[in-house]
Amino acid sequence: MNGTSMSLRLVAVTKRYGAQVALDRVSLDVRAGEIYGFIGHNGSGKTTAMRIALGLVRPDEGTVLVDGFDAATHPREARARMGGLIETPGFHSAWSGTKNLEELARLQGFARRAARDESARWFDRVGLARAGSKPVGAYSQGMRQRLGIAQAVLGSPPIVLLDEPTNGLDPEGIVEMRELLIELNRERRTTILLSSHQLHELGSLCHRIGVLKGGRLVAEADTDQLFAARGRHRLDTEDMDGARRVLAEQHIVVETGRSGLTLDIGSRTPDAIVTALVAGRVRIQAFAPEPQSLEQIYLRFPSESDDLSTPRESETAAPLATTPRESRAANAPNQRVLLADVRRWGSSLATPFLLGAPALAGALAIARRAAQAAQDSRDVGSNQVISATDVNGFEAIGIALQAGLPVLAFVALGLGSQSISAELGRGTLRNTLLRPVTRVGLCFGKLGALVLATLSSYALLALTATTLAAIAFGFGDVTEVLPNGASFTLVPAADLQPELRRAILSPLVPLCAYVAIGFLAGTVLRVGSAALALALATGVLLDVGRSFLRALDWRSALPSDHLPSPLSDTSLVRYFVDVSQGISNATFDHGLASLWVPALWALGAGALATAIVRRRDVA
Repeated sequence: MNGTSMSLRLVAVTKRYGAQVALDRVSLDVRAGEIYGFIGHNGSGKTTAMRIALGLVRPDEGTVLVDGFDAATHPREARARMGGLIETPGFHSAWSGTKNLEELARLQGFARRAARDESARWFDRVGLARAGSKPVGAYSQGMRQRLGIAQAVLGSPPIVLLDEPTNGLDPEGIVEMRELLIELNRERRTTILLSSHQLHELGSLCHRIGVLKGGRLVAEADTDQLFAARGRHRLDTEDMDGARRVLAEQHIVVETGRSGLTLDIGSRTPDAIVTALVAGRVRIQAFAPEPQSLEQIYLRFPSESDDLSTPRESETAAPLATTPRESRAANAPNQRVLLADVRRWGSSLATPFLLGAPALAGALAIARRAAQAAQDSRDVGSNQVISATDVNGFEAIGIALQAGLPVLAFVALGLGSQSISAELGRGTLRNTLLRPVTRVGLCFGKLGALVLATLSSYALLALTATTLAAIAFGFGDVTEVLPNGASFTLVPAADLQPELRRAILSPLVPLCAYVAIGFLAGTVLRVGSAALALALATGVLLDVGRSFLRALDWRSALPSDHLPSPLSDTSLVRYFVDVSQGISNATFDHGLASLWVPALWALGAGALATAIVRRRDVA
């Protein structure tokens, strides 16, 4: 990417928040290889415009063109060409700075070793080398800002957008940041869009300046032109009194400085002023337009119109979008999101405990059944009961699934609820969406990771149940034990083998439905704790609601109908337990509905969640 310049254009972009217009048909052209500066008061629309350019916010109208093609049509290619820092950067606080950068680099398309090298390079370049392996949660505001800039330039994107990049930096950091931006622009030909309240910094860095007022671009011009105040000139002379006398005769307003005079010549030409001064025998050392500070420009434009704007394409003209000349987006974006979530969960101590909880519940259920079986055997031997069905491994597996699957359903809901909402709260979802991945791809990847985690937990539950059942009971026939020690077969083991396979496979689709429902809860609410509460409450409602729907003869309508429950179990697992206990009149009523009903719930919840994420603004 080095040495390649690219342009960024916003064409008639409008964004409304209710009745408030944040951007009103803003058109700007950040030319390839230049540094473009944004100035404007708070709420003028600078950050909103940059969010729209980066794909974090959807415009109500208008077009964003990156390197000549429509970012809405080619979002992954647009993200592959841009890097950005918007307001306060968000990171995983328990990870080190280099770990955060490495994960973002892998999302961006770098292989593991290359991602490690790239993250270390920019970590050092922004002045964080001394932070070492310190977790980001211990960083100061300035350190977090440096890390935010490092993630923006990770991979050396041809276009970089920086919103207030010097926030929280000390004077040394501001100087280092200016040097970094100059290096990126001059040596790498990086196109930079920069906003800052440090107005003098924009003047020394930017080739062109845009002035925003109330969501409208009121001026856009070359920096030198914008700095030149209309009618204000600087006069240096040794004859200060003589100059003031001549200028007073010309009715020129004069301001006296330490080493010269500042004149407001109004509509007069500079030649006329010089001629008058020479005629008055005033020796002129220097006479030139006075450069205007950005502070003066900032104060002037919100109160009056200006004619310095450079000609731009009509806002009503249709942009000539093209297709990408070359693909810069890495392959398999969904898989990269999936693996990133898996690695994130793997680095947390809480995740193994959550995923292992269903297996623990299943193991405890088998232990209780073993204790009960021993008591039943003693009762038969002492003639307290006539007979008892001998416990076998098939029944033990079913009992373990009955105990573990309700726990796993709520684990799936909880994990799903945090996939989007928790990252929104931390600000890390924004960093993910700045990589070359679409919103739909993000949802597919995250749902895939959630399904993988849930099914892994279920596999652990099934494996634990099978192992403990084999050790404690073995997989023989279902037999009835009589007081004299004799027994007779109720159900042959061969008949239970296919039923066991059906029972083990039956929870897979309902579990996917619970994953999708939890994920949907996390897209509805932005706060992780609220999303968790909503997901768990939904799980309770699904469990309780079965009784009401059965009263209306709407059986099998809920995904909870197809998973074991301590409230009212109508699942295939319950049927298998009945069969493995020798109950001859055991029935299962759901049939194929146990497959297609939860499948519809999974698809519906997943599709709705994806639609919400596609339209959601990510601040």
